[in-house]
Amino acid sequence: MVLRHPLTLITKETRPLHIKSDNTCLLLQDLHSPFSDPKSGWIATRVRKKILSAEFSEYFDLLELITKNIPQVLKACREKGLQVAFSSLGYRNDQVSDLQQATGWSWDLDGKDGIYPISWRPINNEPIFSKPGWSATSNPEFLKFLDENGITNVLIIGCMLDYGISQTSLDLSDMGISSLLVADAVAALTRTSQDYVSGNIAHGLIKLRTTAEVLGILERLGMENEVLV
Repeated sequence: MVLRHPLTLITKETRPLHIKSDNTCLLLQDLHSPFSDPKSGWIATRVRKKILSAEFSEYFDLLELITKNIPQVLKACREKGLQVAFSSLGYRNDQVSDLQQATGWSWDLDGKDGIYPISWRPINNEPIFSKPGWSATSNPEFLKFLDENGITNVLIIGCMLDYGISQTSLDLSDMGISSLLVADAVAALTRTSQDYVSGNIAHGLIKLRTTAEVLGILERLGMENEVLV
């Protein structure tokens, strides 16, 4: 099967991102325990219980790959003074959303399901926004965070590229905010989804770059006031 991405053939080239330390943030989306813990996480335990290891093998392979890259991107962003925010599917204060009820993915972020691996655990009061829907923008507090900090570019890493991350980047695009997805620090449920979404999403205000490329951009940001991507 050939994966086709015709949209980019009839749209303009993605416009440049003007990356500055004061207009760009890093968003870690759906990297809490249910998605990121391959042994004790909610998804991992359900997969074993229902004997679905073959169906989810590609997801856990992709998760292993991004696990090596996420800490590097996070460390570099912190060193360059970028704002860092976390967005997690789940609820607080018993406010379970309709989507969470419908999927059965009702995770209390104040409990064990809200835990992050030590490699990318929030520090220094970095905000964690609960996410009632797939998109990070489904929480008004996240939008307030972007507005108050003058954010015009969002670097995105995390899980569920084919659902939450793609929705977030499209929503941000609708708002005039650019997204830069770190291609090998985001994971879809399958490799086919990874390739298809990655090929489709790069248009308008959305770009993809590898971890190595993003680290290079951030290194330049340490020497220059602005980097054009």
